[in-house]
Amino acid sequence: MRQVVINGDYLAFTRMGGVGRYASELLAELDKIVDESDDVIILTPIYTVNVPHLNRIKIVKYGDEAILKWKHSSLPTYIKSHKALLVDLTQAFPLQVKGITCVHDCIPELVDSAYIGFFNKFIRKPIKLMQRRWVVRRAKALITVSETSKKDIARLYHKNLNAITVVPNAWQHIIRFHSDDSILNKYNLKEKSYIFTLGSRVSHKNIRWIIVNAIKNKEDLFVVSGENSYDKNFENEVFPGNIIFTGYITDEEIKSLMIHCKAFVLPSLYEGFGIPPLEALALGCKIIVSNTSCLPEIYEDSAYYIKPDDYMGVNLDNLLKNPVGDANHALNKYSWEKSANILYDLIKKNI
Repeated sequence: MRQVVINGDYLAFTRMGGVGRYASELLAELDKIVDESDDVIILTPIYTVNVPHLNRIKIVKYGDEAILKWKHSSLPTYIKSHKALLVDLTQAFPLQVKGITCVHDCIPELVDSAYIGFFNKFIRKPIKLMQRRWVVRRAKALITVSETSKKDIARLYHKNLNAITVVPNAWQHIIRFHSDDSILNKYNLKEKSYIFTLGSRVSHKNIRWIIVNAIKNKEDLFVVSGENSYDKNFENEVFPGNIIFTGYITDEEIKSLMIHCKAFVLPSLYEGFGIPPLEALALGCKIIVSNTSCLPEIYEDSAYYIKPDDYMGVNLDNLLKNPVGDANHALNKYSWEKSANILYDLIKKNI
């Protein structure tokens, strides 16, 4: 059998983002269903420390370049020398090899504000778009995470819809984590009502909506967690006093904040899937999401919807009085086990 090499660049990072979560949870389930005779490995740099325990999928350490160079040097070199099938779940997009490629979203193509500043707008973005076009055009098979992203990819890259397979995100991992309530004490939140949002402060995450609604809803506290990468439009902003920025927090702290919050909000201008509201929904939390991109597809009638570009402010108490559907309408659609089976079928078709 031809060897299957899964890009393991995500294992080299000390902190896990949404794309890393996708790869990690999907491969943990894939490990349970691959045939023992299948030659499936995860290739990762030799300096990787966070190596998962898997039974059937082997971890192979190879190459010691810095991670950006590793994706475009060691990874394709190994693929070509072993005549292997590449499965790229984390958008490494090595140019030299074809494979099964996951495009999580079309933010570079559709969200201009994601690239602010001369370097990002006129150098980084064109290079990224060129790389994406090349890889998408040559891929043996394309994966994405929602039907909305599938349609966006097909439209922007002139691909047949049948050539793109949806392998969605899921939520079961959040149940596994232990809740760390020390975060509540750290920010004096135990007896307080607060709105929680999660995501790095980049433009498409729409921090402007949080600011406007913190001013509109002065009685509410807003807790914003995620990497401290500011939207440059707000680097000199004096934020309202009822916004708390925690910076990066652990999965266990995220779980605690979700369990105890008044509502979880995701006011993004665009998402390819949007995992955090699904995690919050699984924990019994009310969720408020944008009525754009994939979010109505994912959450159906289980969420409260807002217009992300409406900066007049929303009365959140009134919004949360409205009825919503059963959370299970959204939750039952998604599981890492289902997604792993879809991926495995696709791998077998392309070996």
